[in-house]
Amino acid sequence: MKKYLLTILRFLVPGGILAYLLWTIASNPENLDAVRQIFSSKTDWASIGFAFGSALTALSLTFIRWYLLVISVGIPFQLKDAFRLGFLGYMLNFVGLGGVGGDLFKGFMLAKANPEKRPEAVSTIFMDRLIGLYALFVVTSLAALSLDLETAKPAVRTVVYFVHGASFAGLIGITVALMPGFWRGPLRTFLESIPRLGRLFKRLFSAIGMYRQHPKYLAIIAVLSLGVHSFFSLAAYFLAAGLFEVHPSLLEMLIITPLAMVFAAIPISPGGMGTLELAITELYTSVPAEQMTRASAITVALGFRVLTIGLAFIGAIFYWMNRATVDETMAEVSAEEQTLEHLAEESDEEFEQSARLEHR
Repeated sequence: MKKYLLTILRFLVPGGILAYLLWTIASNPENLDAVRQIFSSKTDWASIGFAFGSALTALSLTFIRWYLLVISVGIPFQLKDAFRLGFLGYMLNFVGLGGVGGDLFKGFMLAKANPEKRPEAVSTIFMDRLIGLYALFVVTSLAALSLDLETAKPAVRTVVYFVHGASFAGLIGITVALMPGFWRGPLRTFLESIPRLGRLFKRLFSAIGMYRQHPKYLAIIAVLSLGVHSFFSLAAYFLAAGLFEVHPSLLEMLIITPLAMVFAAIPISPGGMGTLELAITELYTSVPAEQMTRASAITVALGFRVLTIGLAFIGAIFYWMNRATVDETMAEVSAEEQTLEHLAEESDEEFEQSARLEHR
């Protein structure tokens, strides 16, 4: 019953948010005029095309990043498989067939194909999410340096200070975690003993221990991660420029888009549906120095969602091309709920053994 209720909520929440945004447009004639402009001669369809191309480039960089994470820990993997599983996983984040998300599907497939490398397979999914999330803060923090905080709205200043703090704290944490003395020190022991959070820290430190042996790969992955969110921001900028004459600058979009994607990462709706649109709408009217209308904000937010759905359709093509295999995998994953979590739990001891061997 709990599972079904959570599934219903995951669709009711985004449905309610999207209904609210659509009602906001429909309730004001000026807002309707802004939406009708999309289908007028004022729309720059070339700019819209650049927006989709930028979004596709950003998504492709995430697949390359995961590919590098996989091969850097010794798992045999091909780039074409990273794209195939990546697009399928991206589609599943929206559709969630049988409650199976994209990361769960990718992790299960990788671990199934490489049972002897199960800890490493789990770590690639964990690290991919972690690196992507931290890169969101870094890109936003760098772009926020261009803002005049003295004239900015109080809410914007608060968000910028939080982003700077998160970026700095992450940098300190990474630096400390990569220091040789940390692995046998009392700080690691203390963090891993914290109730509820201890297992998460243990998995984090063990995964970092695997990847710290490959600094060249980590450097490339870091650059790719910054490129991912820069291209997504570029997609949002081209979209806004194609729809409206008055729109945020590129630097402002480098703040709006990554921050909105942080909210979209909250696992309360498929593919961040609803939360992404609401976050873009609020940030679009708060961050820019020039006042933006709420109608244009909602229109750009919904347009950005259309771009992401277009990317998900590519995953649908891969699904139909590999339908039998995917359906079989779905059945296996659904038969064993939280498979990736089970794999991670079973791998904790193996992670620890790997870390100990490394430091001997």
